[in-house]
Amino acid sequence: NRREIWYALYTGVVDAVDDDGYKTGEQEASYTEPVKALMNVSGGRGVAEAQFFGINNPFTRVAVTDDMTTAFDTDTVFWFGKTPGEDKDDYNYICTGVVTTVNGRAIALKEVDVTDGGPHVSA
Repeated sequence: NRREIWYALYTGVVDAVDDDGYKTGEQEASYTEPVKALMNVSGGRGVAEAQFFGINNPFTRVAVTDDMTTAFDTDTVFWFGKTPGEDKDDYNYICTGVVTTVNGRAIALKEVDVTDGGPHVSA
């Protein structure tokens, strides 16, 4: 039941540049190149999952993986149901929590809309 999902790990902040390559004086988040993975991704949120991640953790899906080496954290961004484009800021999910067990990891994902400079929670 593994489905295609892409992720990019947060690497820090970099100086933002405009279309001509000049620094703007602002900083922006920097991520690794998107990586394709196969994970079990839930269809929606349930009560058992809510207790697993805590009752105040907002998320819309859970991705489960046996990858114990990748440093997934709350700064990791995801593309699910879409492929990353040239603009790495077109992700549609953010991580709101990671729970590690003996057999794997469960990653709480929250759907966001970044088309207008987000991330913003989708309605």
